[in-house]
Amino acid sequence: MIRRIDPIGRTAFGALCIAGAAAVATPVLVVAGAVGAIVSGVNGDVVYAIAFWLLAWAMAVFSAGLAVGIFFTAFPLSSDWITEWPGYAVALTLGAATVALMALLLFPVPAPIYVAVIVPLLLCFGGGFGVAGRLAGLKAPSARPRPRAARRR
Repeated sequence: MIRRIDPIGRTAFGALCIAGAAAVATPVLVVAGAVGAIVSGVNGDVVYAIAFWLLAWAMAVFSAGLAVGIFFTAFPLSSDWITEWPGYAVALTLGAATVALMALLLFPVPAPIYVAVIVPLLLCFGGGFGVAGRLAGLKAPSARPRPRAARRR
């Protein structure tokens, strides 16, 4: 059993959580672009509908490229426990929560765009960095090893 996770592995898992957010955002942007284009087209603004659809798809392609780029950069630096299913589940869950928080800060809450993007990404990275040592039977690093029990004769 692994007793501690190095800072590089924790940082890599935080980055992989951001890659998970980008991977979750890709289909969300594709669907939002199609729905927005249909609504704008029904309202009679065809030029706006096409522009909205193309912009949403361009952002989806960028998001997918960002997910792949971060994944292939951070995965070699990560520890082997990330390849277990709890690592994937936590990364995608944190990613989905990040996308939901971004949507909440962008639409109903009048937050500036840099706050609506940077704060959720920092929370996602921090969550991944913090939870990295608690997955798949991993323990928090201890200051000193546990003493062995003395044998009885």
